[in-house]
Amino acid sequence: MSQRQSDPDLSQPGFGRAAALRAVGLSLIVNALCPYLLFRALEPRFPAGSVLPLLYATIFPIAGFLFGVLRKGMVDAIALIALAGIAIHLAFTIAAPNLGTALVLRSFQGTIIGLCFLLSAAIGRPVILYIARQFVTAGRPERGPRFDLVVAQDRARTFRVATSVWGAAYVIVSGVQVALATRLAHDQFVLISPILGIATDVVLLIWSIRYTFRGMSKYLRTPA
Repeated sequence: MSQRQSDPDLSQPGFGRAAALRAVGLSLIVNALCPYLLFRALEPRFPAGSVLPLLYATIFPIAGFLFGVLRKGMVDAIALIALAGIAIHLAFTIAAPNLGTALVLRSFQGTIIGLCFLLSAAIGRPVILYIARQFVTAGRPERGPRFDLVVAQDRARTFRVATSVWGAAYVIVSGVQVALATRLAHDQFVLISPILGIATDVVLLIWSIRYTFRGMSKYLRTPA
């Protein structure tokens, strides 16, 4: 059997374009539109500066997270990152003395997660490597050994670079969100902030898929 036939096809994404667009659309509804609408409806019912409308609006991202975990039947690397983001939002919101401060503090979520990404790349355990392995082997565990061999041949360099880019991008976008939190009306920021975050994830995902496939392709063309 030829090498092309015997090797698992590591270069094919596990989802189609239509499925990806549906996922992005659903994320925008659950993480941006629904929290914004609930926040707008509740804010006039509470004292000025109350963080409670923001806490209630977090119900939708939490519900989306739980639905994703139940659908997959597991807590994977992507779910853990989402859970970390929700936990940071909740902790900062509860600790904040008022709504304006809560929105600024919540904007530092990207900085915290981005620094974790950068640290993981620096110590040789790049986060994107584990996400990519999960992605490649989803429903096809036999792909695992070949994937690990390709990563070993590359010495994980491609995934260290990809993880560093994600980390740096998260820190930069977090800075933009902090600036927006101090300038926009509260309800406007509640809507725009998650949209900016989702757009960043989409751009990074498209780039990292192309970059990592390009980086791994030279090893896929060589016999194991």
